[in-house]
Amino acid sequence: MKKELKLRLISAFVVAPFVVACFVTYKSLVGLVASIVVLASFELLSFSLKDRKKAYIAYLTALVSVFPVLYGLFFFDYPHLVLFVLFVIGSVSIMVKEKDPIKANEDYYSFTVSLLYVSLGLSFFLPLYKEYGGGIALLALTGVWAFDSFAYFTGIKFGKIKIFKEYTRKSLEGVIGGLLGTFVYSFIFNWILSLLGKNYLTIFESMMFALVVSVMDTFGDIFESSIKRKFGVKDSGVVMPGHGGMLDRIDGLLFSTPVFYLVLRLIRG
Repeated sequence: MKKELKLRLISAFVVAPFVVACFVTYKSLVGLVASIVVLASFELLSFSLKDRKKAYIAYLTALVSVFPVLYGLFFFDYPHLVLFVLFVIGSVSIMVKEKDPIKANEDYYSFTVSLLYVSLGLSFFLPLYKEYGGGIALLALTGVWAFDSFAYFTGIKFGKIKIFKEYTRKSLEGVIGGLLGTFVYSFIFNWILSLLGKNYLTIFESMMFALVVSVMDTFGDIFESSIKRKFGVKDSGVVMPGHGGMLDRIDGLLFSTPVFYLVLRLIRG
């Protein structure tokens, strides 16, 4: 356990500064989101379509990954249009490639889940950044990191009541510890943003943010675990030593970011 934790910390300290730096400008954020979508969607399509050719999987990955670029840079007001066009192109491509209807349906499933779950889910960082500023968008990312850390260490120390034990090792105590820790982290983060004159969350919004992250991160982890169990894999990949694959690292973000954006829109009108 100590060796695994050490490896996780080293990987995090190496990758985290680069990721945070990509929030300096909007275009660098688009590039970051697109790059992560490439890695995560390729992992998902690889283990769900493991008997397919690599070139075919790479092509579907490219279709999924082009969404944040087109949406973020050219069609910001029409994400639904970009999404549906890519869905049609991908579906037609699958029909042409797969003559077996059963395999074609499997490919529809994997491609659609990858497009909606990975690409669309992560792309909610883009409207967060454009509409509420880079500080709040960065909070959406680092708040999930904070929750995972607080929940992990609280769960190790006090965890007894397991939740959804068929899918995850998370404990109720860990989730509560993560919730409280995320609220404290959000409060401090927003206090710093206010001192810098940046857009920030109110105390009530910070409470809602912590609640959204704690619930959605947990269910995001469970959702990804259920997909991996279906296809019999332990980790989505090996892109980050000690952390598994890229999909393993962003599973919470894929649920928490869209919901946080929706809640913020509802609160602020």
